[in-house]
Amino acid sequence: MPDRSGLVYRLRSAIRIPGRPAPGRPRHDERGRYGAPASYARRMAGAARLRLTSTCRMATGPVIDAYGVCRSPLSWISLSRIGLSRIGRPVADDRDPVAGPTARHDAGPARARHAAGVRRWRRGIAPLVWVAVAFGVVQLLVVPLRLPLGWDEAVYASQVSPRVPAAYFSAPRARGISWLAAPAVLLSASVVVLRAWMLALATAGLVAAFWPWRRLVGEAVTAVAAAAFAGLWVVQFYAGEVMPNLYVAYGAMAATGWFLRAAATCTATSTSTAAVARPGWRGAWAGVAVSVAFTALMRPPDAVFLAFALLAAVALVRSWRRWRPAAAVVGGLTAGLVPWLIEAYTDFDGPVARLRDGSGVQGGMGWTNTLGMHLRALNGPLLCRPCHIPWDYPLLSLWWLATPVVAAASLILVLGLTMRTRHRQGGRTAVGGRTTVSGRGTPPVAAVALPLACAAAMALQYLFLLDYAAPRFLIPAYAQLAIPVAAFAVTLWRGARRRWRPILAVALGLAFAVHLTSQYLVLQRRVGDQVRLRADTLQAAERLHRAGLSPPCTLVGPEVVSVAFHAGCSSEALTGNNTSTTAGELLQRARSEPVATAARIPGAPGFARGWTPCVLRMPDGADWYLYLAPSPRMTGHCG
Repeated sequence: MPDRSGLVYRLRSAIRIPGRPAPGRPRHDERGRYGAPASYARRMAGAARLRLTSTCRMATGPVIDAYGVCRSPLSWISLSRIGLSRIGRPVADDRDPVAGPTARHDAGPARARHAAGVRRWRRGIAPLVWVAVAFGVVQLLVVPLRLPLGWDEAVYASQVSPRVPAAYFSAPRARGISWLAAPAVLLSASVVVLRAWMLALATAGLVAAFWPWRRLVGEAVTAVAAAAFAGLWVVQFYAGEVMPNLYVAYGAMAATGWFLRAAATCTATSTSTAAVARPGWRGAWAGVAVSVAFTALMRPPDAVFLAFALLAAVALVRSWRRWRPAAAVVGGLTAGLVPWLIEAYTDFDGPVARLRDGSGVQGGMGWTNTLGMHLRALNGPLLCRPCHIPWDYPLLSLWWLATPVVAAASLILVLGLTMRTRHRQGGRTAVGGRTTVSGRGTPPVAAVALPLACAAAMALQYLFLLDYAAPRFLIPAYAQLAIPVAAFAVTLWRGARRRWRPILAVALGLAFAVHLTSQYLVLQRRVGDQVRLRADTLQAAERLHRAGLSPPCTLVGPEVVSVAFHAGCSSEALTGNNTSTTAGELLQRARSEPVATAARIPGAPGFARGWTPCVLRMPDGADWYLYLAPSPRMTGHCG
């Protein structure tokens, strides 16, 4: 057994052992703990590095790996045991490698790097991934995969279905969500397959959206933000739906995160000679462009407001005033708008005409104030148009009122900590990492301010330009606000005194648990309502087949889109925002295929006065009144 006392003695003479005051030095530093001042500790760390290097060179097979471990046959002492971490550098061996007992130690650094990589994977990726896994499990347990498609879902799915004619695609819609659902729709007609596919996309999208934030605000803030966002009932409900709003939120979150990552890298490259070779800035700007383009494919208006917020940040922040940020945002927005522009020229006489038609479909966009509508519709229904409903369960809506206040408080808190720490450190800054001038673990100011600005921009059109409300409209804003809210909670806990941290952790945990419980109760109620409503849709589709309406067929009416989709028929409308045909065209079509009108109230349209009446009795009492056109292919019985 080799004698290690000499090496240990020399190391301890250069480095203070944690928990013991250094001889002849002050017993308290500026933080009030035992030990030497920070400047003295830094000088000692430098001296220790030199002494440790010389000590290991005297041993057989000398090497200090990148993680501060002196590896040799005579000593295996980790610097973490004596108060240092990662100060060592690989020491080049000036001797030729030879076969023998020392050869087995050449793989030491590789093993250490591999082990460190595994530890980083477990510590870094696992929190966000586990949040996403829990998110997907909750959907499987609460939201049934057999839930029939709703109105908007039927419109989007029919655009790529080979079994059902495409429903009328109005001007405000975009085809991105249809393409996202296309693999499942093309593969099978099963609703279960489609729901499972969308749920898998939503789970993976949660990780992708919050992934770039891990290096910006840290693992804890990222995981808490993802959990807070995924815990909302509206996010959980729409995870398995063929609707674009959740994926708009994913694209906007990823775009904002990659923008900050790329801006930080660019700033570091221009301000630090040591960071000139820093990799990743090209990939970060590509991430910005791809994320903005993805958002534009889902919903072009939301992408435009997001781009405005990012470009405004480029103009206002001096260190971001370069061509790359603007090029990434504008390029991504242009690429994402190409399909929308092509369709505008082919189907709507140009972009201006399409915007005009889209405004008409949505009731005319203009300056208004729908804050009260969104507050009343926060816990349902899924669409509040016209929104003349009472405010039910006010206690369950307190989080909605508190979220912007907490987000603003987070910005003030982080800004205050940043200014205080910068004053203490003499103005030294660090860019591009989680630990900045604001102190260890405190998010950068930009990582809180920019999501706050993007949330305000993306919520603007829904709060002040549309005269109706729906809970899903604000999903992108909720995603952006999740970062400041999580940063406030984590920073508050880290900044508390050590004896108060357990109490604060329990208080924050209880508040979050109560919030998740309330969201789960709302989700249960909304899912139950939709199960009852959409079960009626499937029953109506089955009774249409009994009445003789089998594909290819046409169903006409203002509320028949989802029923027609599940029946395999084409859906048409003669009036309203989705007018898609005329009475003459219907009469012409009735000569070659079964055609019927359907409505919730009795009474045939003028052109269908001579058609065969039929009433579909539904269990909930909301009967369907059909009028079947005479056709040799119309065989069956009404019931």
